[in-house]
Amino acid sequence: MEVYITREELIRALAGVQGVVERRSTHQILGFALLTAMEDFLQVTATDQEITVINRHAARILEPGVIAANAAHFFSVARILPDAPVHLVSEENHRLVVDAPPAHFRLMGTTPDDFPAVPPFEASAVLTIGSDALRQLIDYTSFAIPTDDNRYGLNGGHLESTTNAEGTPLLRMVTTDGSRLCYAEAPYQGQFGMGRHMLVPRKALVEVRKLLTDPEKEVTISFGERAATFTVGSSLLHTRLVEGEFPAYRSVLPTSWLRKVTVQRIPFLDALRRVSLEAQDRASTVRVEFSRDEVLLSARSVDQGEARHPVPISLEGAPIVMGFNVKFFLEVVNCLEEENLTFEMGEALSPCVVKAGERSDVLFIIMPIRLE
Repeated sequence: MEVYITREELIRALAGVQGVVERRSTHQILGFALLTAMEDFLQVTATDQEITVINRHAARILEPGVIAANAAHFFSVARILPDAPVHLVSEENHRLVVDAPPAHFRLMGTTPDDFPAVPPFEASAVLTIGSDALRQLIDYTSFAIPTDDNRYGLNGGHLESTTNAEGTPLLRMVTTDGSRLCYAEAPYQGQFGMGRHMLVPRKALVEVRKLLTDPEKEVTISFGERAATFTVGSSLLHTRLVEGEFPAYRSVLPTSWLRKVTVQRIPFLDALRRVSLEAQDRASTVRVEFSRDEVLLSARSVDQGEARHPVPISLEGAPIVMGFNVKFFLEVVNCLEEENLTFEMGEALSPCVVKAGERSDVLFIIMPIRLE
């Protein structure tokens, strides 16, 4: 193998697989990336045997070939190379020469024969969705997926097909960790075909999100029996789906409210950030006092001190005092861009529904905490 590639493109190629390679696996090969030189591009493949990422990057190929290199170490080398064309050459004994004058490296590689094969995949349904639309679905929901992989039925994103009032097909993603629930939806074209008892793993959604850098591109999602592929331009991600019975979430969506609050997002976000510094108990509790024209956020830490911060609001209904995990609210408010937020509430321990302005395509539910 002999390849010329720009330093920037090489860094981009290796950065794109860092989230997939396994650094602590008992299978050493899973810490390696497979470099394949073909035609006019360098293909970089990485896998943890659950997720496989294949990216193609522009390069000048003098001699086709393939070699496996330690992904983390090669990435470290690429980032400190001088700003010059990088010359890659594979040698005997699976060594990889990296030349970017005056820098010169000879890296230890391994045989590509040991690298896991790309899983076979046969699509039963295929749809397309805008890159920016899929980005929003992930940004609005992925933070509510538990990081505990043992939480059966909750440890992934639930996808389903629905329609709006005009009959337009919508792809809806729903996530929950038991204390909050998020859903977002966006139009798509094609055929939805994910199994009822399948979820998209959190790690796969994180890696797909990294591919969505061009808002003008379309994403092709193909569904197999227990797997799915996401194709964005010259990049492909294959993931096994998680088997799990997602909760019947529609039954817990509130259909009415006793209190409705409208607040400007940025002032509310600033107040949350400040008060969160003192919300140091186990549940990161913040006390939220809704009155007629303001909400008072307060938190107290036995070791650090206390904080109070008012924010102007408009309240329909009677005043109320509630408790919330401030981290849950911060993640919701951080992911939005609308000027105003709306909270719909019942009693002190009833779910709080958070809406983004007048939008109906995104919804958040946060469960309150009992105050002492």
